[in-house]
Amino acid sequence: MWSRGRDFRGRSTRAAYWSASIVNLLVSFVLGAISAAIWNLDSNDLGPLEAIYSLVALLPMVALGVRRLHDVGRSGKWLWLSFTGIGIIPLIWWSLQSSSNEVNRWDSLTSEDINEVMTVGR
Repeated sequence: MWSRGRDFRGRSTRAAYWSASIVNLLVSFVLGAISAAIWNLDSNDLGPLEAIYSLVALLPMVALGVRRLHDVGRSGKWLWLSFTGIGIIPLIWWSLQSSSNEVNRWDSLTSEDINEVMTVGR
């Protein structure tokens, strides 16, 4: 996620997308718990550590989502569906699909895309 944080070209595999998403979710929970403990926040309140991390991780996660859509043969513009409530359903469906082995207009699946799974969490 971080190594290609500003790269909106190419593709990202299903494993790279979901491992980064899970790590992102876990880091957010941990930072939320730390913020709640330090600043005595309710569980529904957004703590400063969690807010800062969310802002820092926003661009890399959007780039990863765009590359994941490219991997299944969709344009990154489809990510705009996330702003509609119902649009999450096709985005989740596409993110669960396996990688397309065919060359599409966003490039072929390269070894850099495959090795991205190994760099998650660094």
